[in-house]
Amino acid sequence: MTILERILERARGKGDSALYNLHPELENRISILRVSSEDQESGGGFSMTGYYTSNTWVHKAIKVLADNVADLELQVVRGRGNNMEVIKNHEIAIRLENPNPEMDSAKLWQEWVVNMMLAGEIGLEVVRSVSGSKILELWPREAQDFTVRKGEGGRRYRRVAAYKIDDKEGAPYTLPPDQFIHFLFYNPQNPWRGLAPISAVRTGVVIDQLAQAWTRLFFRNQARPDFAIIAPMGMTKTEKEELILELDQKTGGGEGLHRPIVLEEGVTDIKPFSFPPKDIEWIEQRKLSRDEIGAIFGVPDEIMGYGRDTYENFDVADRVLWTLTLVPLVGLRDHTLTRYFRRVKALKPDERIETNLSAVPQLQENKGEKIQQLDTLAGRGYPINLASDWLELGIPHVNGGDQGYLPMSMIAITSTPPGGKMAAGMQQKSLLDYGSPEHKQLWEAKQARLNNPVKALQRIVKREFQRQQNDITRKLRASRTFGRGKFKDDTDRIPPVEELFNTTVEEAAFIAAFEAAVENAVLLVATAELADLGIEMEFELSRPEVKAGIKHVLQTVAQKTNATTWIDLIDLFQAAEAEGEGIPAIQERISAYFVGRKSDWQTERIARTTMNASTNFGSLEAWKQSQVVSSHVWISALTPRTRDWHADAHGQTRLLSEMFEVGGERLAHPGDPNGSAENIINCLCTTFPIVIT
Repeated sequence: MTILERILERARGKGDSALYNLHPELENRISILRVSSEDQESGGGFSMTGYYTSNTWVHKAIKVLADNVADLELQVVRGRGNNMEVIKNHEIAIRLENPNPEMDSAKLWQEWVVNMMLAGEIGLEVVRSVSGSKILELWPREAQDFTVRKGEGGRRYRRVAAYKIDDKEGAPYTLPPDQFIHFLFYNPQNPWRGLAPISAVRTGVVIDQLAQAWTRLFFRNQARPDFAIIAPMGMTKTEKEELILELDQKTGGGEGLHRPIVLEEGVTDIKPFSFPPKDIEWIEQRKLSRDEIGAIFGVPDEIMGYGRDTYENFDVADRVLWTLTLVPLVGLRDHTLTRYFRRVKALKPDERIETNLSAVPQLQENKGEKIQQLDTLAGRGYPINLASDWLELGIPHVNGGDQGYLPMSMIAITSTPPGGKMAAGMQQKSLLDYGSPEHKQLWEAKQARLNNPVKALQRIVKREFQRQQNDITRKLRASRTFGRGKFKDDTDRIPPVEELFNTTVEEAAFIAAFEAAVENAVLLVATAELADLGIEMEFELSRPEVKAGIKHVLQTVAQKTNATTWIDLIDLFQAAEAEGEGIPAIQERISAYFVGRKSDWQTERIARTTMNASTNFGSLEAWKQSQVVSSHVWISALTPRTRDWHADAHGQTRLLSEMFEVGGERLAHPGDPNGSAENIINCLCTTFPIVIT
């Protein structure tokens, strides 16, 4: 048979083409890893399914995640915090609970977790009604079963044109983006495909498999014989076979285990072998691989089954698993689902998908810590019933618990609120009646210190808005994207406005422009507060905590102000491009918009909000540096626009290190940038010090 005939015969499947027949030297070797081009069809890289089915620790880690996520309830909600409302019997919630006729939600999300961990991505094919108004079924599609067709713009805009489904079960078909939900972990090499967590520890898994193979050899023949028979004078073949057979029958374990080596030239001695510790280093290597696998999947040692299984350790590990691994994982799922269903109008803009974690015991708060806080508050004179409600302990009120006492002298703290506008006051310093002449005089004196700093900052704000208008107009004229009529017939392609307005750059510019004015105002007010206390000392503006507080105020103002401008510009350009307007018309829109941004009322609001937050922080730091002030009192503003909850906060007394409770939020001082916009914008409240006696 010629070479060509043999090749043709093998190609037709008639020849003896088995790998081990072609390469007999491989017969006794163990196959650890095989890679082919087919393994790289999905964006997740090499197929990792074999690791899940063969590696103990990979299987254990992923199963822990999948089992915990599978039973969690997905619900449709609106609002947040105490105002959150669960929308019962929502169409999407029902569909997520019953995704298709063959699967329940637990099976679907268990499959979802396994694929996310092994492939870094998974898709849900969405079967919609003919009209497209209803979601009928959801079917999972594994990473190797679909490909992504990139949209126009490439990596710059990361649009998706379509998804091609080819699961080898029938003819391939294509789905538009509104019929496919793509879950994926970010992949810096390919933003259209996911990157599996297991990819980072793939080498460790392979090494663990190699170590298992070494273990098999070690226990099969300990990788080496136990001893050698030395025969200096040589032996006949028959003598050698008889000696090996006799020793094998007496000391061997069958199948050649522990078979000795015969070193010929006449038997004079039998030498046992000893092996150095490095021959069992594979045990430590397996431990290292095990630790790497647990770490990459975010499953603590105790949960994996090899940590210190004390009750305390396991309890902490369980909380860590939920806090650092499971909550972010389901958060990714919730965000992706919410974004998709909002895009296809199945959810309203104020509705979202959220995993119900209220029944997860590992995420429930520790009541013991709150009871300790209650004890501390009660010891400092706070009424125990009030403190219990504030900490949301949910314990019944006690008789007499509405009255607070000072532990040093057991002097009652009086409380006589006329119309709810006056709060408790300490005997060392009586608080003012809300709206009284004394209240008005004190508040106006505090505000008078801010008038000049506010005017100075207001001029800077106007100048920055004018600079932004000039920059945007200049960039628009040089743009090849906007004002060219490119998107009139395809408004979905209108790009963001990054090339005209970069929020990161603008925030930095605002901070640089405001910083000197804010620092001067803080120094001015802090120095005045120290003088009011009769203390001759300089306020240390350079302290790290003071610098950090000022920076925090500046960053918050810069971020929120420019975020508003960013959103407004998006709407402006969306409307202009939809009309097909040219550059002159868009310039007119920009000019009209910035007329409003530069108006006196807008710029004064920004300036006064910034200065009120900064100077109240400065007063607080001045009192801390004085070391003669124990606490401070909230003094509400006296204007028709004063919020009701700010008026109700009038008279609240807190230690300098404690927080005020205002409008359901905890604030260190009026205008605290950690508060919501509703609580700090245009806030004109202040505080008053209580001196240690």
